[in-house]
Amino acid sequence: MPDNSPDPQAVFLNTPYDRAYESLFVTLVASLICLGLKPRCVLEIRETGQGRLARIYELLQSCGVSVHDLSRTGTPVRFNMPFELGLACSLRLRDTPHEIVVLDSTPHRLDKTLSDYKGRDPLVHGNRCDDIVSCTLDVFQIANGPDPDAMRSAARSVRTFAKSIKDQYRIPTIFRPAAFRSLVEAATRHAVDRGFIPA
Repeated sequence: MPDNSPDPQAVFLNTPYDRAYESLFVTLVASLICLGLKPRCVLEIRETGQGRLARIYELLQSCGVSVHDLSRTGTPVRFNMPFELGLACSLRLRDTPHEIVVLDSTPHRLDKTLSDYKGRDPLVHGNRCDDIVSCTLDVFQIANGPDPDAMRSAARSVRTFAKSIKDQYRIPTIFRPAAFRSLVEAATRHAVDRGFIPA
C-alpha cells in the first residue's frame, strides 16, 4: 500500500507571483534549501487537465509544511494567498500532519484582515530579504543550524544568479516553471558549495 503521508522536508510556498516580490521569493527558496528543506510551489507542476485548484491542493497535501505570505493586502487586493491558507487549514482540520507558517510585511495587520486566524502571530519580514532569512530561522529549528550572516550571503548570491536565469530563458520574471526549476538547482549548488547541506 503506498505511503500517502506528507513529506516533512517539503515546504509548499504560497506567495505573491509579482515582480516586486521576486527577490523575497528567491531569498525564501534559498533559505529553505540552506536548511535542508525542499521548496515546492504550483509553478513546478505541469497542467494535466485537473485544473489549478486540484493541483494546488494535491501539492499542498504532499508537503509537511506550508508558508503563506499575506503581505499583498493592498490595492488591488489579492485573494489567492488567504484562499490557499484556508486550504492548508482544512488539512489541519482533517488531522493531516501539516504545519502552517504565515508571513506578513506589517505587524498586527492580520488581526484586521483575517480575524478568524487570531491567536497565531505571523512572522513579519517588512519586505526585506534579510528579514526573510530571519523568519525562516525562527520557524525551522535545525540542530547546529547555519550562521544567519552566512545564510544571508548565500541568499544574495542566489538572487544575483536568478538574474542570469531570467537572461538565459529571456523572460522578465523568475515565476515560470523552467526558471523555478533552475532556481532550485542553483540554490542547491550554492548550499552544497557553502557546506549548508551535503552533496
